[in-house]
Amino acid sequence: MSTAALSELEPVVPLETHAPEIAIEEVSRDISRTIERAEIAAWRDLYDAAPADFAARQGLSIASDGDLVWTTCTTIPFIHFNCVKNIGVDGPATEEQLDALLAHYRNAGIMRPWFYTSPHTEPARLRCWLEARGLQHQGGWERIYRDATPLPAEPLFPGDPLIPVGDPVIEEVTPRTASEWASFIDAKYRLATSPWLTALVGREGWRHYMLKRGGAVAAVRSLFIGPDGAAWSGIDAPVPGIMAPSFDLDAMLGERLVRDGIAAGAKLFVADIEAPLPDRDGPAYRNYDRLGFKLAYLRNHYAYLPAYSS
Repeated sequence: MSTAALSELEPVVPLETHAPEIAIEEVSRDISRTIERAEIAAWRDLYDAAPADFAARQGLSIASDGDLVWTTCTTIPFIHFNCVKNIGVDGPATEEQLDALLAHYRNAGIMRPWFYTSPHTEPARLRCWLEARGLQHQGGWERIYRDATPLPAEPLFPGDPLIPVGDPVIEEVTPRTASEWASFIDAKYRLATSPWLTALVGREGWRHYMLKRGGAVAAVRSLFIGPDGAAWSGIDAPVPGIMAPSFDLDAMLGERLVRDGIAAGAKLFVADIEAPLPDRDGPAYRNYDRLGFKLAYLRNHYAYLPAYSS
């Protein structure tokens, strides 16, 4: 009997799957646009806050054509700083539009511009247009959101009872501690953006938080609340599942952001899970589920592979 025949007699073991550990909601195109606009508003304000001399040195800029927004930075090859934020979100993209954006980045010397797509991006063949021009799928982030439903009064992520009271502690960043906060972020990302970051401290709409252990900064996260009450959470470090194996500290920060955001009048919260898992399980999903977030969709990222970036 052949080996192939023997293998056919072996029992088939189905792949083990897990139930999602976060509520998944099919959002409409309008809700998707609202979610994406919350982040766009944050990035517009973030760029407006950049000191002019810093922006000039770094070749840092944000541009728009109607509702379409894209960022450029000639000195820092970071995804957020060289990406088209919302192509096909507020209206159908065109091939001419895509070609003009790619030409812009080529002329600026940017070798790896990034583009985002989602299930609601128009037209559906945008992904094909990107791939036809040599860009490839480079993973993505889970888009999550919640409304302003209050959290339970008791802490969702209490500290370890074996750790002394008051440690860890979460502090809101002030002008006095801005340099400490910015230096921590720059060290984690290996960037030099402190002049830009410190300009955000005390700026209307922004709240920044540091979680400290033993008096030292261990994790940070920020919240921007726009005039319409839509809040975006980001500027986090270390990124759980990517920069750090633990998700606990970021969960504590997330709880503080939601509580303070609701008190400040936020009506919608938008965030990301940057290390997605196929079954939508694991600590990031569990933690955000406890915080009342729902999963809206996976936002896919497209860019040139480094070897083909020229």
